[in-house]
Amino acid sequence: MLKPQLDLRNEANNIQRFNENFSNSKYDVTFPELISEYETHPDVLVETFCTGVPVEKFCEEHKDDVEIRQHLCNTAAATMCEMIFTHNFVHGDLHPGNVFVSPDRKLVLLDCGIINEYDDADHELLVDIIASFIRMDGRKAAELMADDSNRRTAASGESAVEDVEKYIADIEKLSQTPRKSDFVFEKVVTYADYIFNAASRHRVKMNASFVSMMLAVKVQEGVALLLYPAVELMKIANPIILRSEAERIQMNGGQKMKQLMQDKMRELR
Repeated sequence: MLKPQLDLRNEANNIQRFNENFSNSKYDVTFPELISEYETHPDVLVETFCTGVPVEKFCEEHKDDVEIRQHLCNTAAATMCEMIFTHNFVHGDLHPGNVFVSPDRKLVLLDCGIINEYDDADHELLVDIIASFIRMDGRKAAELMADDSNRRTAASGESAVEDVEKYIADIEKLSQTPRKSDFVFEKVVTYADYIFNAASRHRVKMNASFVSMMLAVKVQEGVALLLYPAVELMKIANPIILRSEAERIQMNGGQKMKQLMQDKMRELR
């Protein structure tokens, strides 16, 4: 994770891709832009200066402006969902200092040096698990993670998950939080401890990239709750998840049809 950040050309590529992904977005979110007159080098990156205030400070200064806070909350949640379910290109470092609010009331996402991106198989598994957490279905999320762990440990000759039902119960408890207005960012460490302790107790082999993605989601959920504690995340996320699932079904159906046609052609030969 650290080595790619030492070459600022990687961050430049990330900035460009985020701007492309959200170029026609209906959401009020923005990123720094590259200054085209200056070529990016491993040690030098020149980008636009983004004016704004940190999201925590904005919330303190606009405690009574419920409408704008709710709008920004919806923007934060929808932006993360688009990154995960639509783009498969997720900002991996959205701590409070990297989330600003601009003077024209847009979310500004800074420091694009860390991203999460997955191959097709891992992305499909990932979105199923994250969708389960968002829908408060910790049982399904745990089942998917346990099955994935067993597949990988079987391939390497390691032990399978111990007491699957207890592991599922542990993760199901996690999916029920946070749903209180006092959750901000300091509790992210608690989530990390909880996830790893459950995995350790039940011999679940965790994927490091997947864990970093889950934590990124939890942090962004914290941003949303900070802006508007009454947010109903499922109402924001479900349309994006459903669209993504429909696209995946259509794509997988097309691939299966193509494979069937190829098999038939081989038989005719």
